Amino acid sequence: MNENVDPDDPRPEGHYYIARDAEWHYVNDDLAETISLGPATDGEPGDDWVLSFTPEAATPDDRERVCVRLTPWALHELYIESKNLSPDARQAGHSAECGLCGEQVPLDQAWPDNRKEPCHPECYADAFGAPPWYDGR
Repeated sequence: MNENVDPDDPRPEGHYYIARDAEWHYVNDDLAETISLGPATDGEPGDDWVLSFTPEAATPDDRERVCVRLTPWALHELYIESKNLSPDARQAGHSAECGLCGEQVPLDQAWPDNRKEPCHPECYADAFGAPPWYDGR
């Protein structure tokens, strides 16, 4: 999603056939800190958990906190669905294979190599020399 999301209709374009009739919410970057997942009580074994967030709305006054109660089985299913995802799958394409070392590099940190493929800044510096302004971070 991007910042051009309509808060009144945040359902993304595409198939999403399983949730076609569901109520969709959008949590923008500024509201991402409102996402929390934790035990509903004192964290005793077998307790339910709560996933909560504040979705975007037409105006800040229209925002309402959304809470989803997760039973231990639902929490387990959430874990199973996400535990073995690669960084590339978790980030939904926000990383790519470094053209020099073959490891994943986050696209927001990548530099183009001599073939205009994304690469780690360290790999670029090792292969082609570091620009004078590059401090190794």
